[in-house]
Amino acid sequence: MRVHFSGRAFDYQTLRAMAYTTFGGAEPGEVLTTVERIDDGDTEAWHAEWRRTAARVERLASEARRDGRTRSARAAFYRAHTYYRTAEFFLAADDPRRRPTYERARGAFRSGVELLDRPPEVVDIPYEGTTLPGYFFRPEAGDGSAGGGGDEPRPTIVCLGGFDSVAEELYFLCGVPEALERGYNVLCFEGPGQGAPLRHDGLTARPDWEHVVGPAIDVLEGREAVDSDRIGLIGVSFGGYYAPRAAAFDDRVAACIAFDHMHDLWGASAYENPRLARLMLHAPDALVNGLATLGTRFSVEARWLMENSRWVFGVDSAAALQRTLRRYSLSGVAGRIECPMLVLAGEDDHFVPLGLAREFLEELTCPTTLRVFTTEEGAGEHCQVGNLRLASSVIYDWLDSTLEATG
Repeated sequence: MRVHFSGRAFDYQTLRAMAYTTFGGAEPGEVLTTVERIDDGDTEAWHAEWRRTAARVERLASEARRDGRTRSARAAFYRAHTYYRTAEFFLAADDPRRRPTYERARGAFRSGVELLDRPPEVVDIPYEGTTLPGYFFRPEAGDGSAGGGGDEPRPTIVCLGGFDSVAEELYFLCGVPEALERGYNVLCFEGPGQGAPLRHDGLTARPDWEHVVGPAIDVLEGREAVDSDRIGLIGVSFGGYYAPRAAAFDDRVAACIAFDHMHDLWGASAYENPRLARLMLHAPDALVNGLATLGTRFSVEARWLMENSRWVFGVDSAAALQRTLRRYSLSGVAGRIECPMLVLAGEDDHFVPLGLAREFLEELTCPTTLRVFTTEEGAGEHCQVGNLRLASSVIYDWLDSTLEATG
């Protein structure tokens, strides 16, 4: 699915931003007029023009809030968040513009959700001597069918991001408004290697995410609004590894969704040329690093992947990275998962090839549903960003039936 750019990196990020139109996080006209001002591969223009659009929309939001036009203000703050987040995307980890742009994105989102009829609670989850930030959303009393009326305990969804997402983005990507309308509580939070924990505290990724999700479930179990027997996980993108990993070691998880599947990170990176990948594992570090450096000179996507991987995983070279990626695999672990699993896959996903979904299913022994989204449906891209309405319908229809059955 091509939106505007011939290069894959810029075009997918454009589609990603536009996708959030579904839940109020963007407008197609604002997205398209922004990218019209950007030359393919020009990361400086990418930052400048998305930030320009974000600032303009944020001014509209502030004016509407000042005038008491709450709904208009909330909608504009949501869109400003997406545009600031997109402006930050291709900046290097040590770029002095990165932190301020991130803060503007988070601030815009918080200004928006503060204007909800029932704003979320900003939560701090105790974690190994520090805390992890998140948002706990609750439906309005009496709304939805999943938890009945009033403020009685409800089924609760925990949304986990991936390699480059932030907790605020999950509101749109995971369709939190849809979940709330169906009567679910929702917790969106960030762990090591993501969002504020990475940017503020330098916490890098770790493979054993049961030790990250566990503290979040501990917090939920202490709340009267949460039915602790009906807690489900949605893991987005690389979260499609994190969520099943947690489910494999924590029997409090009643349902788990890999959105998209990501059970073997090294397998995904090596899928297109496995023979070369095997050779590189045995090559001298100097050769691996040299070839990686050469690749980043000719590809925006390769440069971004390498820079972001070093930052997220806390490694200093391509050779160290390929050793690290091999630790992120559910092979030998997936069979421990006992709760029902929904595995989503895209026909056109160039990040996680469809064949890996089949491999994942072969390892699972729990009740499992595979849903492959197609090009014809407009949902074949990674995380179904071409058709989030369809993806969210599949997700929450499955959760409705699965959590009702376990309740």
